[in-house]
Amino acid sequence: MKSNLFLLFFVLTQSLSAQYFTEMTGAPFEGVAESSIAFADVDGDNDQDILISGAKGLSSFGAGSSKLYTNDGTGRFTELTDAPFEAVRASSIAFADVDGDNDQDALIIGANKSGSRIAKLYTNDGTGGFTEMMGTTFTGVTDSSIAFADVDGDNDQDLLITGNNVSYVRIAKLYTNDGTGSFTEMTGTPFEDVSYSSIAFADVDGDNDQDVLITGSTGVLRRISKLYTNDGTGSFTEMTGTPFEGVRDSSIAFADVDGDNDQDVLITGNNESYIRSSKLYINDGTGSFTEKTGTPFEGVENSSIAFADVDGDEDQDVLITGTGSGVRISKLYINDGTGSFKLMTGTPFDRVSFSSIAFADVDGDNDQDVLITGAKTSETHISKLYTNDSLVTSSIDVFVDVSINLTPYPNPTRWNNLNISFKSMESNSIIIRVFDLKRHLISQQKEFAGIGEQNFVIDITSLTTGTYFIQLETGKQIGVAKFIVQ
Repeated sequence: MKSNLFLLFFVLTQSLSAQYFTEMTGAPFEGVAESSIAFADVDGDNDQDILISGAKGLSSFGAGSSKLYTNDGTGRFTELTDAPFEAVRASSIAFADVDGDNDQDALIIGANKSGSRIAKLYTNDGTGGFTEMMGTTFTGVTDSSIAFADVDGDNDQDLLITGNNVSYVRIAKLYTNDGTGSFTEMTGTPFEDVSYSSIAFADVDGDNDQDVLITGSTGVLRRISKLYTNDGTGSFTEMTGTPFEGVRDSSIAFADVDGDNDQDVLITGNNESYIRSSKLYINDGTGSFTEKTGTPFEGVENSSIAFADVDGDEDQDVLITGTGSGVRISKLYINDGTGSFKLMTGTPFDRVSFSSIAFADVDGDNDQDVLITGAKTSETHISKLYTNDSLVTSSIDVFVDVSINLTPYPNPTRWNNLNISFKSMESNSIIIRVFDLKRHLISQQKEFAGIGEQNFVIDITSLTTGTYFIQLETGKQIGVAKFIVQ
């Protein structure tokens, strides 16, 4: 009976294993390219709202847009029409609490309707009501990247801006925050001025401060990818001898891809030979990186990349968009937990360039949904939201050994805890999942099992009366059993 039960569960889940995401139709988002997007809870209702900026028309000349959409908690968004944000294209946007009042303020940078470069900071009153902060000293830029981080250890959000100013002069400027949202440019930084750039902060050397990686163009034929380590006070030093390839039209993202509790990095863009690349570099924990060869990533430019755990197995997968080998791409790569990635086929994503992507749980089901903006064609720009069903349809098709004999008890049960027992053939980490009859994931926990008879206790307090499946996954073994809550 258990074998038949497993086969039924296997067939139901295997048929959906490649369809983690579903496009949410009817979303009100305006299509943009040369775009930037950012999620934040702007109105304090504990869900993720979204700000989208970019070019509405042809990406080089189109009118700009900056629109805020509030979420009702189920992934249904409504445009906040009275938001004061100036419309921009060739934009960068970011949220941060700049004034220490525990809500998310917004910085918008780009070219406005007249072509002027702007950099405007809007403070939030906590309800999603924004007001432009006058008198800021930020340099307006396009072809830019911006990032907030506490670089000097004073528990507020400082700011780094790169890009082309109104005279097409490249910049890389660091502004420190006094905690009230008043910023001062820090002079004498070692950062090389760049445009067509990407920047990202991370603690790469394990000393509990924010280091920074900067990529971009410093001249017609020169690209850089430079890492600067922080001494904790906001004083940075270039780390020489890094293996990073210099790129422009780039995107960079840090994540712990191999589970060793340090920050690895993926860098995309075109190099000085105009060859597109997507290269993953593994960190040894001290800030020393080594390129990982043999990755399946397609080289891209005019790109966006983002890491997230899309399949609920507690590691970082990655989505890459941009211009690949002469065509636009949107490709999702699944991580096995060791930093080895495999392309997932059959995803529903529109292929885009001049794009921006961001993950967030928009519908409150504890998985990572994704918003993608960009140019689908030279004249068609999109902003599409895809909801994630991965925790509903866990991908069991990769498992080949179904020999785990899993026993839940008491069964049926009236208690708040369920015991499970099984015999383990090796020491390994395990994932225990509980599903309802519609294959919706109810709970998931990670444990470690030794060799021999194993016993674990699962909290089922939240379960109502009914029939459920419990699934145990370890290595390439899997076990599934049914239990009843009375």
